[in-house]
Amino acid sequence: MLASCAGAGSARTFEVVANPDMTFTPATLTIYQHDRVVFRNGGGVHNVVADDNRFRCAVNCNTNTAPSALAWSAGVQFTQLGSIGYYCEQHGNTTSGMRGLIVVIDRVFVDGFDG
Repeated sequence: MLASCAGAGSARTFEVVANPDMTFTPATLTIYQHDRVVFRNGGGVHNVVADDNRFRCAVNCNTNTAPSALAWSAGVQFTQLGSIGYYCEQHGNTTSGMRGLIVVIDRVFVDGFDG
């Protein structure tokens, strides 16, 4: 997992890899609101689609969103709190198969202050 922090209170960046064995690593990731997740194809024909369709990405998150075997990576910033399930259209769906979960929590709630 890739995490970088520019300073206190800064948004962080994490990496989720779509693997050749039809899994995401990590399968579940807990992040703070406004953190960014970079999804990366680690081998195979994959994309990543949010269960609620808030994002659909492969080579990018705009026009090239279909499952692809290219060595793609695409970043998504998470601004809404809650749990966001996602899947690879080639190998899963909203209930089974190649799936993952991002849990977005409020830093204030965790840290106990808003500073």
